[in-house]
Amino acid sequence: MRGGLHAAGVLALAALTLTLAAGPLPASAQTPPPKAQAPPGEHGRRSARPSAPILFSADEVETDEVLGLIVAKGHVQISEGMRTLLADTVTYNRNTDTLTASGHVSLLEPTGEILFADFVELENHFEDGFIKDIRILLSDRSRLAGNTGRRIAGERIEIRRGVYSPCDLCRSDPTRPPLWQIRAEEIVHDKETQTIEYRDAVLELGGFPVLYTPYLAHPDPSVKRRSGLLPPSIGFGGNLGVHVATPFYWAIAPDRDATFTPIFTTDAGQVVAGDYRQRFSDGTLHLAGSVNNGQRPENDAQGTVRGHIFASGRWDLDPVWRTGFDIARSTDQTYLQRFHFGGPDNFLTSRLYAEAFHQRSFLGIDGYSFQPLRQGVSDSSQPIILPVARYDWLGQPDEYGGRLNFDANFLDLNRSRGTGSHRLSLGTGWTRPFEGPIGDLYTFTATARGDGYYSTDLQLAPGERAQDPLAGRVFPQLGLKWQYPWVRRGENYQQLIEPIAAVFAAPRGGNPATIPNEDSAAFDFDDTDLFVGNRFPGLDRVDGGERVDYGLHAAIYGDHGGSSSLLVGQSRRFQNEGGFPANSGASGKLSDFVGRIAVSPTGYFDASYRFRLDKDDFRPLRQEVTVAGGPEALRLSLSYIKLPPDLLSTDTNNRQQITVSAAAELSRYWNLGLATTRNLVANPGTVSSSIVATYQDECLAFVTSLSQSGVTNRDVKSGVSLVFTIVFKGLGEINAPAFSTTGF
Repeated sequence: MRGGLHAAGVLALAALTLTLAAGPLPASAQTPPPKAQAPPGEHGRRSARPSAPILFSADEVETDEVLGLIVAKGHVQISEGMRTLLADTVTYNRNTDTLTASGHVSLLEPTGEILFADFVELENHFEDGFIKDIRILLSDRSRLAGNTGRRIAGERIEIRRGVYSPCDLCRSDPTRPPLWQIRAEEIVHDKETQTIEYRDAVLELGGFPVLYTPYLAHPDPSVKRRSGLLPPSIGFGGNLGVHVATPFYWAIAPDRDATFTPIFTTDAGQVVAGDYRQRFSDGTLHLAGSVNNGQRPENDAQGTVRGHIFASGRWDLDPVWRTGFDIARSTDQTYLQRFHFGGPDNFLTSRLYAEAFHQRSFLGIDGYSFQPLRQGVSDSSQPIILPVARYDWLGQPDEYGGRLNFDANFLDLNRSRGTGSHRLSLGTGWTRPFEGPIGDLYTFTATARGDGYYSTDLQLAPGERAQDPLAGRVFPQLGLKWQYPWVRRGENYQQLIEPIAAVFAAPRGGNPATIPNEDSAAFDFDDTDLFVGNRFPGLDRVDGGERVDYGLHAAIYGDHGGSSSLLVGQSRRFQNEGGFPANSGASGKLSDFVGRIAVSPTGYFDASYRFRLDKDDFRPLRQEVTVAGGPEALRLSLSYIKLPPDLLSTDTNNRQQITVSAAAELSRYWNLGLATTRNLVANPGTVSSSIVATYQDECLAFVTSLSQSGVTNRDVKSGVSLVFTIVFKGLGEINAPAFSTTGF
């Protein structure tokens, strides 16, 4: 009976406690100390660590004073500190200071591991001993097993003829080999170094040997990161030829690490890439870069050294201020694409900033530089902004129900070749919402802004000599927005119909040629520009004159979360000139129609449509369509975009592109993804396509990726690639491109 020992059992328990714990009996145990013990045997060395109290329970306890044995039988449980031993039978030999356990033996470790065996012989507080038919369940549920094992100092286990695997066994046939395992003549799990080592090891897949190595080691599950080689990647391609990357990870300290990746190629020279990360108590730092000794594209500056650097950092100086930087630079325009350090971006942006966040205000000080990656755009034409400072303040509601705001902006923009702009802008405004007599809503705004400019090398008209003019303006504006929401309650939904109109009045003009346009050149009229005072995105241009915006907002909101909405509107100006580009949609007195439609009746379907329609014949000039639907097992999506010509480019062609993708769960472990993007105008064809098949279970992931790139940019070639990726839990991943006619 558990916990109900007779007198002999109490005496045995006292003796066991005294011997194992090496400490005095509690005062409540009225039993004399046992006789002096014999010296411990060869393996019976004492631990220098302090002993812990022992908790003991069993169904039956027997003692043999002649042989010095204490035998516990039936549901035996012995706990010392954070370590617990469970077994059917436990025998303690006081003469040799050894403990043996047999029958369903389990030893629960403080680190979360569980040791199973048919027979164990332990000594020195369970820390040393011999184990037969050993099995270990590690903290991440991976497993070690072997014929015999030796436990040394509680920190090291040596297993003979063992196997390791993180895979679950087959439920229907546990005798089948796991999906993958490592079989070795000797396996050593060293907790002090947190390493699992193998000697004469064979990697088996489904029970079949595929790889032999005389020595292998990897961190045990308690290790989050460790210095060492990471799995290599191997590929073949037209951009790089045969290439091999062999990354090395360096865990420098708990707050920092680095990765060095040599990349060897046959067609593009050799590359050394690096990545450094550090976390501070008040911020973070991340540095990444590479160097290549290959040749640059022929139409770029000649040279034999190529490379890039990406860097970012942020620090919280105090509860109000933070500062940081972002750096992105490359030696030439195609390097990042060719070596797959970045995508097809048009510009790289570097930024230095400091920001202050107060309760009702914000102060930001920034510096910017830009590197163009578009062919034909030179670095000398790009501005260097140092600094641009912005201050915004919003007051509390006053006695009339309105709010006062104040804004300030300072810009210092320079170019090595071209126009420089130096600007100081101060503005204020007052906003007052109120209700009308029939349930309609009004919002009144009054704003005033003053801008002062000093420009350098500004050409006022084609063919004229550049000048350095001073210019300024004062721009007041009044606005009144009206909304009349009609709401109707249905059986399971609410319906909203809301006509909206807004009137704005300001002095006409306000955009003289002596003020350069740096931040308001790329304007394309859309639904977000309705019912706002100044429709220009920046401060260099103002939306002067008188105009009225009008539109209709309608929506249906389901009680269970579904919704659909519509917004459509137009703008009418009362004067001819507005300062907007010719193809922007707002250059005439009457603007194009703009709007958006969003439909999401359930969690299985989402669709949105944004548009700009010609004001005369309703011809679509700008369209953005996104549709996604289906359950998690089969999710389909479509994205279509049609844009007018880029206002900042000399290309006069429309831009039109479509992307179709699908994601399917074929089974519990298999997933399939497909995607393709096609350009529909201006050299129509495939931009990119991919098919990705993924197998993933608790211990293995296998990814097959077939992709096609249609992008050709100087030394970046189009092509097809097939990549296999195998991820072994606990060992890392192996990337093996089987076939490729492009880069990675």
